[in-house]
Order: sequence, then C-alpha cells, then structure tokens
Amino acid sequence: MALCLISAFVLGSQNPQLVQVNYIIASNTLPLAVIISICFLLGVLIGCFISFKLFSQLKWQNYRLKKQLAPEKNKNKLDVNKDT
Repeated sequence: MALCLISAFVLGSQNPQLVQVNYIIASNTLPLAVIISICFLLGVLIGCFISFKLFSQLKWQNYRLKKQLAPEKNKNKLDVNKDT
C-alpha cells in the first residue's frame, strides 16, 4: 500500500499537466496523475473482484468434492472392518 502511495506521489509530481476528460454528458479537466491513479485503482478493484470470484468457485468445488468423497471413505472403512 505504501508503494502505491509513493508511486502516486511520484506520478503527481512528474505529471502536473491537466487533461480534459470527456464523459457521455459532461467533461472535466483533471491532473494526469489523478486519472492514472483512478485507472490503477479501478484495475486493482476489478482484479480483486475476479480473484475473489474464482477463489469462491474453487472453494465451493472443493467443498462438493470433499462431500462426495466422504461416503466413499466411510464405505471403504466398512469394507475393511468386514474383512477382519
């Protein structure tokens, strides 16, 4: 996090130019460093969201596979007990 703040400070000090940003219904003039920082943060947020979604899917899949494997383990234990 500190590295991001340092990077934003360096970008802000090296890029004091103002850039006009045109939205669909309006436009605004912002410093270039602010635009770069906003795009960077949006990228981090989107990346975190996608990673969380994939992690949740894998965790759910792992849960289902463990649940599916549990009856097979119990069956194997019963088979071993019958043999003895």
